[in-house]
Amino acid sequence: MSYAEPYKGLKILDVSQGFAGPYCIALFSLYGAEVTKVEPIDGDWIRGIGKTFGQQTPLALVANPHKRSIALNMKSEEALEIVLKLAKDADVFMESFRPGVAERLGIGFEDIKAVNPKIIYGSVSGFGQTGPYAKRPGSDTVLQSFSGLVAVNKGNDGVPHRVGMLVPDTVTGVYAHQAIAAAIAGRGDEAEGIHLDLSLAQSMGAFLAPKIIERYLEGGEPRILNAPAGSYATSDGYVGMALVKEQQYRDICIAMEIPDAGDDPRFADFDLRAANFDALKEIFDKRFKERTTAEWVQVFRDNDILGDRINNFDEWLADEQTQTMDMAPDVEQPGLGAFPFPTVPGTTPRDAEGERPFPEIGEHGRDILTKLGYDDAAMQALVDAGVTAFPD
Repeated sequence: MSYAEPYKGLKILDVSQGFAGPYCIALFSLYGAEVTKVEPIDGDWIRGIGKTFGQQTPLALVANPHKRSIALNMKSEEALEIVLKLAKDADVFMESFRPGVAERLGIGFEDIKAVNPKIIYGSVSGFGQTGPYAKRPGSDTVLQSFSGLVAVNKGNDGVPHRVGMLVPDTVTGVYAHQAIAAAIAGRGDEAEGIHLDLSLAQSMGAFLAPKIIERYLEGGEPRILNAPAGSYATSDGYVGMALVKEQQYRDICIAMEIPDAGDDPRFADFDLRAANFDALKEIFDKRFKERTTAEWVQVFRDNDILGDRINNFDEWLADEQTQTMDMAPDVEQPGLGAFPFPTVPGTTPRDAEGERPFPEIGEHGRDILTKLGYDDAAMQALVDAGVTAFPD
């Protein structure tokens, strides 16, 4: 155990698929936990979302670093036996089936607790383990819409838009990691394990809590906060700008050389600027288009204004701050070569003892089964029966 690998020695059995559950467990593997990933013989379905590179996609890479993969047909009795053997020695068990499916497969909380009484068992689902929506499918778009995230993400066209990345899955992975980490810290005096209900719906509620409370207390649609904060087109790109104090509005107007906007009584405070935002935005839109992005960024920095260029990812990777902080060091994956892997704060992509940083389907199956006591003949029998498969 060390600062770099505080979870070294922690054993996790990850039968989850997709992004939210696997990403939660990936955070443990980045901190040194020993993770065994159980996936179908044709692979976790996240391996097919987006452009594929061999058996990998960008989502699969981020969700599965340093895990050891075994491919199993979970509808077979032999696979169930293997999973229960692995569960006996695990500290944490993670699944992401629709509610009721794990129980039908024989790997529900009570099944796992029967072989490992102190197991910390996590269940990731769209809407939770109970309630009228429990068995509804919960994709990223569904949960962005259900939670209200889309409603508060209106574009300049006034239409609510989905955020172009997996916000609910990522947020749920982070909150689920936090919940499991807390359970690990608190289990010392507990006689039994715990079943953690880790839903995308509840995670998004927590994530959007300030906007939800604001909506309730103010009795209407969430207000425009801190106008004229937002994104603006320049003569050659885009910038984002913010302010948090009243005085900053006048400072911005002076720095941008639009003093009349600073003195206009329609824009005297945050409430008035929100009420008259259309007129205010027109002034700022026109002014920002008169200079380049680089020129405006220099104005921001010279005047201590909360603003910056709106980067694309190439620009972010090339930025001197990103490079100085080594925020996305290159990692090597056989078959893919080197590519930038943005790091979670406090972690670094560790060397997985000379193995691939990101597992292929069933890559470690032989070794995992050998440690469970299966010999070559028994493993071949499992392959012949369609219970497992090993990569060539």
